[in-house]
Amino acid sequence: MSIDLFEIRSRMPSYNPNSNVNDRARWLPFSNGTYSASSALASLRTPHPFVPWFKLVWFPQNIPRMSFILWVAIRGRLPTRNRIHKYDPMAVTTCVLCNTYPESHAHLFF
Repeated sequence: MSIDLFEIRSRMPSYNPNSNVNDRARWLPFSNGTYSASSALASLRTPHPFVPWFKLVWFPQNIPRMSFILWVAIRGRLPTRNRIHKYDPMAVTTCVLCNTYPESHAHLFF
């Protein structure tokens, strides 16, 4: 299979740069065209929707450890016994508080 480079080149649009104007670098993801580390990070991150409980967890006087635990609990990701049982089938799932029901997020908090 031969490629006719002349034919390919003839189909390409021509571009003649203006030599009278200085070149200028422009950062397209940012509105004013200037690069910054924060604009680079913003262009890489996926925007997430605002959740109504955000200020309940992350407020100015928060204790980071407590905010993190509350955030994990709201997302239903605490290491309860039923979640641990998914990874370790030999783990006991009975709640340590009541010794009756399986320990789950819903059982502990609701």
